[in-house]
Amino acid sequence: MTQNTSPNVIAIDWGTSSFRAYLVAHNGKVMDQKQSDNGILNVANRDFDAVLHNACEDWLAKWPNLNIVMCGMIGSKQGWKEATYLSGDTGAIDLANAVTELEWRGRNLRIVPGVQAKSFGGGPDVMRGEETILVGALSLNAPKNGLYCLPGTHSKWVLIENGKIGAFSTFMTGELFSILKKHSILSALISEAPKVSKAEQDIAFLQGIDMATEKVELLHELFSLRAGVLTGDTHQTAIVDVLSGLLIGSELISMKSMLDRAKQNIILVSSGEIAARYHAALTHLSYEPILIDAEKACISGLLAVSLELPETALTH
Repeated sequence: MTQNTSPNVIAIDWGTSSFRAYLVAHNGKVMDQKQSDNGILNVANRDFDAVLHNACEDWLAKWPNLNIVMCGMIGSKQGWKEATYLSGDTGAIDLANAVTELEWRGRNLRIVPGVQAKSFGGGPDVMRGEETILVGALSLNAPKNGLYCLPGTHSKWVLIENGKIGAFSTFMTGELFSILKKHSILSALISEAPKVSKAEQDIAFLQGIDMATEKVELLHELFSLRAGVLTGDTHQTAIVDVLSGLLIGSELISMKSMLDRAKQNIILVSSGEIAARYHAALTHLSYEPILIDAEKACISGLLAVSLELPETALTH
């Protein structure tokens, strides 16, 4: 193999509920990958050693000197070893210079630090894992100046200036959606609702977006979803999609001044159904986001950090 096509790093995205490991070449190509439900909260007796060994032993047997770089909740207090939070403008070199090292079976693991900053409202905010995705998006030639959106359980809106992470704000949109869907007065209505077509789901979602933009009293509108069904003013079908639209729409309305200021430099870093929802919501509100695949960005970010590791961090 030439250097460009030989493996450079075992890149690991280790979150709360999932584990993803990628064997990545110098040129960014994914040569192999492993995925499981062994997120940090699912690992029995916190035996992270065994999870990593079982996933990567065949790669390490063939390439024993590979860097192993990890990001995500594995670096949290609940993870393997707590990694620091950087503050201030942050890029790939800053992350590489601040990796937390962990001795494992005669080698050093590196955990990418998180980032702390002021939110757009001036309060404290933190991220862990998203910093790697953002650095990866930039390495994939995303705009060096713009407003980035990373949807998820805790959606992030991040201001990128001159290719570095600046201020950002987090919204608990995904977590609130899950709680309301499973543990609220809306739960029974959602579980009992008949199945509807994808087209009907999409229409209902945009109805929720419109509810958020026309009436910003979110707490009242949440109850009105139930009241509407009980009084016959609202159809029960696709109520979960209306709820999704209402919550995402409320998030976007909270970001309206930033979105209007960003204009054409709105970058959506996401994958799958949630990417489609946020893209539809932004388009419905007359914005034109640039879409970047979050998984590819994460892999590129871990590779970018690996390539910037200082020489002192390369010894095993």
